[in-house]
Amino acid sequence: MSEPQRTRECRTPRASRARGGCRAKEASRTNGEVPGLQSEPCKSRVSKPWSENYETDEALPSPAERILEAIGLPAAELRLLVANYYQSQRMRKTMDLQLRHLGDKKEVLPLDWQPAKILTYAADAFTDIEEQIAKALKARVQRDPVGCWLMAQRGIGPVITAGLLAHIDITKAPTAGNIWSFAGLNPERKWKAGEKRPYNADLKQVCWHAGQCFMKQSNDPDCVYGRLYRQRKQYEIERNGAGANAERAKVFKVKDGATKAVKEKLLRGQLPDFNIDDRARRFAVKIFLSHLQAIMFWDHFKRPPPKPFAISILGHAHEIAIPHMSMFPGFEAAYYGDYNKDKALTDALREARI
Repeated sequence: MSEPQRTRECRTPRASRARGGCRAKEASRTNGEVPGLQSEPCKSRVSKPWSENYETDEALPSPAERILEAIGLPAAELRLLVANYYQSQRMRKTMDLQLRHLGDKKEVLPLDWQPAKILTYAADAFTDIEEQIAKALKARVQRDPVGCWLMAQRGIGPVITAGLLAHIDITKAPTAGNIWSFAGLNPERKWKAGEKRPYNADLKQVCWHAGQCFMKQSNDPDCVYGRLYRQRKQYEIERNGAGANAERAKVFKVKDGATKAVKEKLLRGQLPDFNIDDRARRFAVKIFLSHLQAIMFWDHFKRPPPKPFAISILGHAHEIAIPHMSMFPGFEAAYYGDYNKDKALTDALREARI
């Protein structure tokens, strides 16, 4: 089997920051200053240059050297780097929206209005931070066999891969259900007032991004979990139309600004469309996490993990094969055994190897 193509995760494209659609980039990177700004040194800060604070005369590390330094990051520092990436992304998106808002007012604002120049400069700076962190994370996860398996999945890139590796400790997750609960995907675990949060919020955010990527890549035939999302969504739509969610619709809470269509659907005993889509994405993510748990268990303990609860206890016959399992020699035979007796599983395994 040839090495599967590794793709970057879906990322929000860099928004156009031109006011009125015709303004070129106004923030120059020369000397780190914004054109038109009359800046004076701040005496309250360190008066000597940053490079002079070093005790040695060695040159400051280049961006490439800093990326190489990230290769040996432990899980705790990896978590901080992933959190910094998403914080920079939020800041960049906020500034992009502000620039779009200013672009709508181009008739009443001067073209050289200083705040717009500052926002453009800052948004570009946060974009560069995102790109550098993503490169550092990619250098780190490519040295991990499980990280390579994650990157082989269509829609999963270095940031989501790093987030999963940083937050999941396989020695504390003997089953996939442990990871689901830790990621906030166990509907039976409620967060009650006055209690400690029963899940990891950062891991839940990473899983939410993974679900979004599966949804956006679902038209790609190579996206295994995107296909699962589409299949599950069709199942949920049919089930919802048949009234299977009537009891849930009675207690379903919506915000005050909910549309008339959403309220009418709830009155008919059906869940709104956005909730159906959420269910389909969560299903795809949970299957993805169960496969990840099996791969991480094998890589760490060198033995096959226990089968999922639905297969081993409930006796479900349909098993979704793990894609790209050939990246771990011996795993397929140890985990699936003599699968030639099961035609459905044989076909699923054959498709997973594609």
